[in-house]
Order: sequence, then structure tokens, then C-alpha cells
Amino acid sequence: MQLRLLLLLFITLLASCQPTTIDVTPGGTKTPLSQTIVIIGSSTAAGWGASEYKYSWAGLLTQELSNGKVVNLAKGGYTSYQLLPTNASHPADRPEADTLRNINAALKEKPNTLILSISSNDLIIGCSVEEIIANFNTIRSKALAAGVAHVIITTPLPRNYSSEVTANLLLQRDLVLKNYGTSAVNIFDPLANEQQLTKAELLSGDGIHPNDKGHMVLFKIISGFLL
Repeated sequence: MQLRLLLLLFITLLASCQPTTIDVTPGGTKTPLSQTIVIIGSSTAAGWGASEYKYSWAGLLTQELSNGKVVNLAKGGYTSYQLLPTNASHPADRPEADTLRNINAALKEKPNTLILSISSNDLIIGCSVEEIIANFNTIRSKALAAGVAHVIITTPLPRNYSSEVTANLLLQRDLVLKNYGTSAVNIFDPLANEQQLTKAELLSGDGIHPNDKGHMVLFKIISGFLL
């Protein structure tokens, strides 16, 4: 009888020591098993280029997260300005924050993890890389102050535009990796060819966004970082 009681006590203590988190290998941080992930960003994060949303990296992540939910507020054509806090100051020739898809909207979902993924739209409308990083800093600070445990910022993706845009995308990539360290995810290099453009086999018919194969590459990178 005493042996059974001791065995029961041991099993109870062992169960109470089981971890409620899992390690995230790339970042060395921990992500709750039961979590809410909110995505804010632009077209690729919104699923553009994939044949169906379920084949986009965000759609695949939604299917992979068995215990929790993914809220995707990303929208095609958006810049970092539309994601800034509500009523944030901005130059007259820059877009206003979208209260339905910005950091304030994201925080209403009470996320454990925020993913910020913006590529080339800022550059296309004439924003400098320094502007983009400043906006990222504002969004990140707002999220951390609100208690978001993990704020993940992706690099931009390669884009088949001009050499000037490519040079700025590379600068943006480097600054994201430098400034955000283990909270940054490099999604540029795995999709880029030797000319720093999107690999042909990963490019959708629109000539801009990744196709299903490209989205699968992104999913493996991002899910490997998070889950």
C-alpha cells in the first residue's frame, strides 16, 4: 500500500512539472502551446500569389496551429504607415493608419505573438528604408508595451522590379536582421536567385508574388521559427 501511495505521489509531481511551452529553436524563445497569432502586413501575408488562401503561408500556419488561432489582418497594397497606431502622426503624402487592420486592431485580439510582414509597398510610394524601420519600431514598441510576448518582424521578399528597389530591399533586409536579432525572420534569401530576384520556380503568374511552392517555403521558415 505504501509503495502504491509513493508511486501515485511521484506521478502527480511529475505531471505538475510538465512544461506548458515549447522551445522555438531559431529564436531561442518560448511560444505558448495555446496561443493567438495575429498577422499584420501586406499582400503576400494576405495570401496573394497562392492558388487558394489555404495554400498561402498564413493559411498553412492556420491549419498547423491545432491549439490556438491565427488572425490575419494583412491586406494587399498596404504600407507600414497603415499599420501604425491609431492617430499616429504621419507626413501629408503618406497613408493614414487603418483602424481595422493596424496595431490597435491587432491588440484587440490579445495576441501572444504578432507577426509584422511588409515587403516593397513602402518603397514603391517613395518611402525611405529609414522611414520603414522607424515605423516598425513604433509598431513593435506599441505591441511590447501592451504585453505581447513575441513580436516577429520578417524581412521583405525579393521583388522583380527595378535595380533601385532591389538595392533598397536588400538594405531593408539587412536592417531588419540587425535591429531585431532573434525576433527577425529572413524570408528574402530563401526565395532569391543570384540576381536577388524571386526564383522563377517560386514565382506566381503575376510576376510579383510567390506561388504555392514559394508560400510553402515561407511557411516552413516561419512555422519553424514559431512552433
